[in-house]
Amino acid sequence: MHLADLARHDLNALVTLQALLDTRSVTQAAQRLNLSQPAVSRTLARLRHAFDDPLFVRTHRGLRPTARADALGPPLERLLKELGALLAPPEFDRASTSRRFQLATTDYGMHTFLAPQWQTLQNQAPHLRLDVQGYSGSIEHNLDDGGPELALCVPGSRVPAGVHGREVGDDRFVCMMRKGHPLAEDEELSLEAFVNARHQLISMGGDDRGAVDLALASQGLKRHVSLRQPHFLASFSVTQHSDLLLCVPGCLAVSVLEHWPLVLRRLPLEVTPFSYWLVWHERYHADAGHRWLRQTLFEGIQARYQVLSQRLRVSAG
Repeated sequence: MHLADLARHDLNALVTLQALLDTRSVTQAAQRLNLSQPAVSRTLARLRHAFDDPLFVRTHRGLRPTARADALGPPLERLLKELGALLAPPEFDRASTSRRFQLATTDYGMHTFLAPQWQTLQNQAPHLRLDVQGYSGSIEHNLDDGGPELALCVPGSRVPAGVHGREVGDDRFVCMMRKGHPLAEDEELSLEAFVNARHQLISMGGDDRGAVDLALASQGLKRHVSLRQPHFLASFSVTQHSDLLLCVPGCLAVSVLEHWPLVLRRLPLEVTPFSYWLVWHERYHADAGHRWLRQTLFEGIQARYQVLSQRLRVSAG
């Protein structure tokens, strides 16, 4: 039977047929379905027409199913059970799930915020698998086009209507240099010294200018970028072994101070702050497993953000 033919039938009537097969009584079927007796009688009339069979005949003991109705019983029961399972809210058992989730972020997002959450995820869902993908500057549009399920990112100004998100918190750029750098002797970094120094630029998309360069340009200034590369964490090794200054997000900066012998200084100019968001597409919004994952990650990421923000206030003022 084609879908168009199926659509002409009242599938709700099959529930009434099941109740009649179970009770052998219009009155009892009506009570079970919380319907009136005439409503059940009208449905039975439609069923007789649809199946071209009386389905039930009256006897002194009540309704008795015809041979056709008896034959319909077992497949009807299976169908209604499968339909009930189909309509039931999906269940998610984190303790047993082996589901694979996809998440996109930068290498610094993974290091700064997500890596500390892995053990929590493993403790709650030991068989869960997580695929972390590289971050694209337009990740929120990739979500809309069928990309990863979840992303930790700094969204652009135009986010598709189908993308949901929760804000973790804001951050700002700071300047880092190696211990022993000539500029590390000063508690505050002057704008003149900053502009005259040589710099390293992290550019994932290959751009020649970043947020710091745009802020300098608004004042008619320009810095000298000696090295441009796309990797955040590799940039700290370069900074440690050179006199290049490095401008990075503050939360990332304080998260690596215990790993690299570097010095952190407040920038001598105003650069527009930005916000971290956990974002996902509407198609996953009601998914039970996805809801658990993003809630667990958000709570952990936000707690981590609070710790790093406090360290940043102490380190950079």
